[in-house]
Amino acid sequence: MEITCLRVPQWEKYHELLHGFLGRRGGRSSGPYAGLNLSFRVGDDDHVVKDNMCDMKGAVGIHSGRVVTMTQVHGDHIVEIKDRNLKEAGEADGLLTEQSGIYLGVLTADCVPILFVVPAQKVIAAVHAGWRGTMTGIAAKAVKLLLEEHSVLPSEIEVALGPSIDACCYEIGEDVSRPLIEKWGDLAGSCIQTRDRRTYLHLRNLNQAILHRAGIPESQIFQIGPCTGCAQEDFFSYRREKKETGRQISLIGWHSQ
Repeated sequence: MEITCLRVPQWEKYHELLHGFLGRRGGRSSGPYAGLNLSFRVGDDDHVVKDNMCDMKGAVGIHSGRVVTMTQVHGDHIVEIKDRNLKEAGEADGLLTEQSGIYLGVLTADCVPILFVVPAQKVIAAVHAGWRGTMTGIAAKAVKLLLEEHSVLPSEIEVALGPSIDACCYEIGEDVSRPLIEKWGDLAGSCIQTRDRRTYLHLRNLNQAILHRAGIPESQIFQIGPCTGCAQEDFFSYRREKKETGRQISLIGWHSQ
């Protein structure tokens, strides 16, 4: 099966690490969900989504272990996964684990999928950052949790921000720009553009700036892939399709020895 799976070149040296930002190519879904839709919550046929999940796991090389997802609610709650049999983590927008054989999944269609890896300790995290999660600082919260719960210094963390909607396509109103600027000041201001009396947000750049402020070196933060709003053949986009569309998955996990 032909799929879109973008990987971080700097992480290829971690041979036991499976990661990737998947797109919509491949899959069995049709209509507005056409392609590799992996969400059970958008109106697609559950049986088709299950088949898509099985096809995806085979294509990326998950032959054992669990893919764990969550009910994403645009908040900042992060759940640590310790149960190897768990498939659904409940309401949250971030997942964290130190267990091998658990593959953390984030579903998106414009929001920023953020993958974290601590190579020395084999700790991983995956975060879903829409504008609300960005405003509340979910990316920085993941960094804080890694320090508090696993004694991981920010300088030990590497992060990748996957395909998401960029400033070329993400028009926002004052209801979004004002709280972002109130919370993040110049960090947000530098990621907001005005063109033809319209306001646009570069969500990935803002999350990257937040991560850097949280202590992660710039050289350890990577942006991978295009704007989801522009790349119609490769990625689902909630904004482009006017709400009814599928969701692509971003994954990270250490293979079991």
